[in-house]
Amino acid sequence: MTNTDAPANLRDLRGLRTDDGRIVRRGVLYRSEALRSRDVTGTDVAVWPPTTVIDLRAPEEYFAAHPLDVDGTVVHAVPLGTRLAPALAAAGHDRPGLAIAYRHLAEDAADEIARIVGIVARANGPVLVHCTAGKDRTGIVVAVLLRAVGVRREDVLADYLHTGANLPRLWAALTAAGVPTPRNTALLGVQAEALEGVLDEVDATDGGATGWLVEHGADPADVERLATRLLSAAYVPAG
Repeated sequence: MTNTDAPANLRDLRGLRTDDGRIVRRGVLYRSEALRSRDVTGTDVAVWPPTTVIDLRAPEEYFAAHPLDVDGTVVHAVPLGTRLAPALAAAGHDRPGLAIAYRHLAEDAADEIARIVGIVARANGPVLVHCTAGKDRTGIVVAVLLRAVGVRREDVLADYLHTGANLPRLWAALTAAGVPTPRNTALLGVQAEALEGVLDEVDATDGGATGWLVEHGADPADVERLATRLLSAAYVPAG
């Protein structure tokens, strides 16, 4: 039987490669849109449920009780971008393009992203990061986490753009759940240059993504723990 509640944008970030040849482990870091149930039948996520959930939504975005807020899973509410709309309006960007929105979001939420590093680094099982659609706030957070442990930029961008193939089913599911379609049409898709702008800013910081996170409050030891949790040596076939 087809699982009609299966998330459209849930995926395991396993297999992404670092600049020094390591890979992201299977079953440690997931990304998704907001889930409508605990059932993920029909997806390729094998280790479920996560023990830690990082929910990036603002309280007014909740359209139901969190399905993973049960025994065995801890849900951390870390709202991102709650100060963003007034800041953009003051800057004259009532309907900004995605690149402008991402840049402002990364600046606005830098301290929260740094705090997320500690949550992920100290988790004792699979971690799920999600917002409502799982593409913008989730995309930025995941991209910074991955860059902090050395995942190649091309792999980070490829994962972000992978959401594009999921958008038709994703928006259909969100609409059916009563989530309003963004009035700003720029927010309906994904754009490589939007995320690249954030990565340019982060990578240009002294110490790269690690330096950027520490500058905004992350514990350097947690960044090291993050790499230990997420990465393993690349598999090299015998012979």
